[in-house]
Amino acid sequence: MSILVVGKTGQLASHLREELPEAEYWGRDRLDWTSQQDYVAEIVDYRPQVIINATAYTAVDLAESEPGIAYRVNALGPAALAEAAHRCGATLIHVSTDYVFNGESAEPYSVSAATRPNTTYGRSKLAGEQVLAASGAHCLVVRTSWVFSEFGNNFVKTMLSLGQRDALTIVADQRGRPTYAKYLAQTIATLAAEPSVLASGVYHFSGGPAVSWYEFATHIFDQAGHLGLLERVPILEPVDSSQYPTVARRPLNSVLAPSMELMALAPRRDWEQGLSEVLPKIV
Repeated sequence: MSILVVGKTGQLASHLREELPEAEYWGRDRLDWTSQQDYVAEIVDYRPQVIINATAYTAVDLAESEPGIAYRVNALGPAALAEAAHRCGATLIHVSTDYVFNGESAEPYSVSAATRPNTTYGRSKLAGEQVLAASGAHCLVVRTSWVFSEFGNNFVKTMLSLGQRDALTIVADQRGRPTYAKYLAQTIATLAAEPSVLASGVYHFSGGPAVSWYEFATHIFDQAGHLGLLERVPILEPVDSSQYPTVARRPLNSVLAPSMELMALAPRRDWEQGLSEVLPKIV
């Protein structure tokens, strides 16, 4: 099986290297979506049977002032991958986000829920999904949320880096399901081994209870303290989003209803178990 992973150093790509060591990994030095270069022919020449898109423009606030770059990476890049996949009969596995929703629903978002992104980042990711749906290629879009890992930058690592402060204020009115990038990588690796097991479409990958950022931070510090990884833990104070203004408005509800046909492909392990694996690797 010839597998091409677009991405080298991010959270997901780093774990995919562990799960798919035989795959070919192309980073920004090989495919730079911020440029105007057409990479379709180069990808087709490689003749992959599976393409995994593990890269994205994820600077949510910066995207508001850099919409052109966000769309080139999150929409035009996937469009090129889909065209290449269509031309060589490959399956494209593409990772998307909870930000395609506006976060105003009171219920978890199913794959069929109406998409109404309210940020440039979310709109660019939705545009990527739409070009894949219209491409004619076999495309599996996997939406996920609140990704964390021992690799890259993420909420868990940020909390631990601030752990020596006396107190921290944490947003408590935004809710989601954290996702350990390793578990996502394992599921994608299973899909890559049997790419025809699912029909083209959108799937949600998430597991474990829905929590707020404040509740997630509480779990992080409770586990870190129990494991003896920190000398002390800060006092956490819950606050509303209005007290922590950002350039781009975050969705209040980022809870994704998991797709059972996707979750059945690999052991279902939730973020609490993932957190217990990650913490000793960070501190």
